Amino acid sequence: MKRVAVACALALLAVACASPKSSPSANGKTPKSSSSSSATYTSPPATLPVPGTTVTMSTAPPPWAPPALIDNGALSAAYVAAAGLPYAEEMLQVHYHAHLDININGKSVEVPPYLGWVAKGHNALGLSPLHTHDASGVIHIENSVPADFVLGQVFTEWGVRLTPTCIAGFCSGGGNDLAAFVNGKRYDGDLTRIVLTKHEEIAIEYGPTGKLPTPRSSYHFTNGL
Repeated sequence: MKRVAVACALALLAVACASPKSSPSANGKTPKSSSSSSATYTSPPATLPVPGTTVTMSTAPPPWAPPALIDNGALSAAYVAAAGLPYAEEMLQVHYHAHLDININGKSVEVPPYLGWVAKGHNALGLSPLHTHDASGVIHIENSVPADFVLGQVFTEWGVRLTPTCIAGFCSGGGNDLAAFVNGKRYDGDLTRIVLTKHEEIAIEYGPTGKLPTPRSSYHFTNGL
């Protein structure tokens, strides 16, 4: 991803701003220095959201805004913590991408930019190792050490309920089905525990039982992703 070096005013933080094509923050800013939550991430928590956190998972219909853009980002750090993730600068020692599609009753749901961003007003304070830069559905996995990340963490930091049987308020049963597909093949396990891997294509499909569309088996990553 091309970055344009400019001066960005963030309290006590040095940042780099992305080009307009990338649009990676609430104010066009990508944090490039550490924050107060810079612990090394090594593995996903056994339970999501992390027990003891007080954030609410949405059961409302889409679209679903990222916490960084709700109430001036007041709860954005809490949602990242609920996913068992730290936040800091972009750490590129480990850097790869997966792609997520969501379809509910035949309609595509946008995976928005700014997932995993911690913000205060228009100021970006940091990124979790698991985040988005745009609305393409590309999930960026960027960490200081090799580690597993799971799909449930994406939805937890997004603030959207995801369980083995429900996405937000859409649940299997009553003539409807919820399914996950990985590289075009139906996933039979707990979809919240799907491990994100390089250039993986994940699709979540919800709709009438027996009538779910066939998802694509791959995603064409561009611009060096």
